[in-house]
Amino acid sequence: MIKIDTSEVKKGTILDINGQLVRVVDTSHTHTWRGSATYTFKVKNILNWATNTLTYKSWTTLEAAEVAYKNGVYLYSMGDTYVFMENDTSEMYEIPAEQIEDITSYLKENLDVFLIKHQWNVIGIVLPTTISYKVVETVPGVKGDRATSGRKWAKLETWLEVQVPLHIKEWDEVVVNTETWEVR
Repeated sequence: MIKIDTSEVKKGTILDINGQLVRVVDTSHTHTWRGSATYTFKVKNILNWATNTLTYKSWTTLEAAEVAYKNGVYLYSMGDTYVFMENDTSEMYEIPAEQIEDITSYLKENLDVFLIKHQWNVIGIVLPTTISYKVVETVPGVKGDRATSGRKWAKLETWLEVQVPLHIKEWDEVVVNTETWEVR
């Protein structure tokens, strides 16, 4: 196991808490005027997908899980199962939707991803920071309409809904930042 200080834990970090692997979904830091700082982590158990909140005092040492990041590709879905392939070995992995529910709306066929592996099992997926999508549905932009700061809603090829600039029309391609949902 790899020792990690609470101040080094960030979103996406995989920790080993009492033998259970958890992925950090969100972090917050609180510092009172006279007291010590605390770190609060919202975590998701990798095996049973239960969420929990963990709080630690500053300077607490935790154990980061030993994981490997492998190049992979998303192939297709079968109901509530998503199929990925590791590029180096051509090995296929079926991952339940519950395990990757926070990224399923970004997945499109043949999307390059990183597979997070722990002891030969895929325990998570890392998306590219930006992904290009085709707009499949949106309303025409009205010239001069600034009531919505020059943005409108659009549905992308994966049925993800995002706000796009007014000049974007159906079948245009947009680039979505997978961390912030912002469209370029």
